[in-house]
Amino acid sequence: MNEENPVTQEENTPVQLSVGEAISGTLMEPSETFETIAATPRRNYWLVPVLITVALSLISTFLFMGDAELVQSVMDKQKSKLEADFDKNVKEGKMTREEADKALDSINPESSFFKIAGFGGAVVGPFLILFILSVIYMVVLKISRANFDFGNVLNVVGLAMVVGAIGNVIGIVISILMGRVTGVGLGILFSEESVGAQMFSLLSKIDIFQIWFYLLVAIGLSKIARISFAKSAGIVFGIFIVYAVVFSFI
Repeated sequence: MNEENPVTQEENTPVQLSVGEAISGTLMEPSETFETIAATPRRNYWLVPVLITVALSLISTFLFMGDAELVQSVMDKQKSKLEADFDKNVKEGKMTREEADKALDSINPESSFFKIAGFGGAVVGPFLILFILSVIYMVVLKISRANFDFGNVLNVVGLAMVVGAIGNVIGIVISILMGRVTGVGLGILFSEESVGAQMFSLLSKIDIFQIWFYLLVAIGLSKIARISFAKSAGIVFGIFIVYAVVFSFI
């Protein structure tokens, strides 16, 4: 009589990934990687990729600050918008002309405040994005009555953020070469003057690396919340579309 060797529970349990394996797996084999993360004891995979994102954001900011022409073009556009707002405030009596002129003169790319704000945003920004997006996805998944661990939502978003940070560095390099702010997407094919500021803003958000980021998040949420990919993608890209339209046109 032939006896089959029983499969032990240990052989059935996936081996927990290291942080390095989780990061590389997210880029190369996201479905299998997030499946393993969901099936093994929870670990905080999000911290190291967010620190990598901070480092890449600092590089992007350094490259941007180092191109005086690019910085000046951005500052000129911001000054133009602020000047229109200040003129309205002066007419409505909310501020004096002297206060408006002083505020405009203070917008200087060489000022310490501008540099501190730029590099400070590069450090704080990734953590804010991580927690804001994770909370939004948590709320929507709760409404959908999905069963998940919030720590794994942080893991999914954090691991995927490395892709977006790589895209930002490449986008800044392209911007420096082209002499205007753009990214790796539809924004590179148009100028703000040709399609208008609002449409250009929308087109600039349709970026290859941003789409890759949201695709990874959709795959990850489907695995850690045990929902279909179609449902997860609907949640992730639905939120992205609302964000893109609101921040571009309203």
